[in-house]
Amino acid sequence: MMETSSLIRQLLSVSSVSGFEDEFSEVITSLIEKFADEVEVDRVGNVVARVEGGGKERVLVDAHMDEVGLIIKAIDEKGFLRFTTLGGIDNRILLAQRVVVHTSKGKIKGVIAAVPPHFTSEKEREKMPSIDDLFIDIGASSREEAYEVGIRISDPVSFEGGLEELVGGRICGYGFDDKLGCAVAIKTLYELRNLKEPLNADIFFSFSVEEERGLRGAKPVAFRVNPTIAIPLDTTGAADYPGVKPFISSVVLGKGPVIRAADRMFVADRSVKEFLIKVAEENGIPYQIGVVMGTTNATAIQLAREGVATCPLCIPVRYAHSPVEVADLSDIENTIRLLVKALTKIK
Repeated sequence: MMETSSLIRQLLSVSSVSGFEDEFSEVITSLIEKFADEVEVDRVGNVVARVEGGGKERVLVDAHMDEVGLIIKAIDEKGFLRFTTLGGIDNRILLAQRVVVHTSKGKIKGVIAAVPPHFTSEKEREKMPSIDDLFIDIGASSREEAYEVGIRISDPVSFEGGLEELVGGRICGYGFDDKLGCAVAIKTLYELRNLKEPLNADIFFSFSVEEERGLRGAKPVAFRVNPTIAIPLDTTGAADYPGVKPFISSVVLGKGPVIRAADRMFVADRSVKEFLIKVAEENGIPYQIGVVMGTTNATAIQLAREGVATCPLCIPVRYAHSPVEVADLSDIENTIRLLVKALTKIK
């Protein structure tokens, strides 16, 4: 069975900017089709896998495929590319980033640039450039040259990615949100297939599109699957580094998965939350309880049809929605452990 770090590296090597998840969807399908009883792709691009069990419960495990990125909105006469964001990106992380423009002719590398300090006043340097002041330089000298290499308005743009190993079992990369969740879902599917005892519930794994653009993919998935229980997988911001205000969050790296009790748009189903806590404690799996900012696909899934008993499991990540997200491999492995144990106990 593929090691978790190798699986993550493979997933990070494929772009999945929100709204442009097609290639990544194909990779997901190839990784899971031999392990599920059924795999389908719906009209909006969600990948849904089913593992047959028994009993009355229908459990949905969801991880979104999309990552934050950019999209080309104009090409100027000198060949510089203007862009806007797809998903929540802080403008402060954009300056001097290496990027990849995904065109119909292939990938074009570029850099995000702005007017350098040599050409600006002290007052201008104190001001954060707006996104309208930024541009992508691909090396082209004219609009025509940019057009010749394949650049078009509406092309998606990703940050240069890959997986880097840090000290202490930590890893760094772009797209952890939510390719780490996808990795957990895939590894969990593999583990379930190795079980000797049959499952007591039907388990559905969804790899959904466009979470970063309004939880769009999760809505048709939840309607179609009609689950009774849902455990969405996502990342959540760790707050254990300089500059974060005290008590804004208690989540840290290395202390296990986060059972997400509430966020700005969602409150977890108490029975599912307590069930996950009980499973973790009975099996000696470290965990954290999170009351955090932002939201996840749980918000959309919970409201499907007659309502779904929902509680997310989240992986702590530093520097969310940036090209240098940092996570702890032990948290990822413990998320897999907790999810596998929980799914085998649902009846």
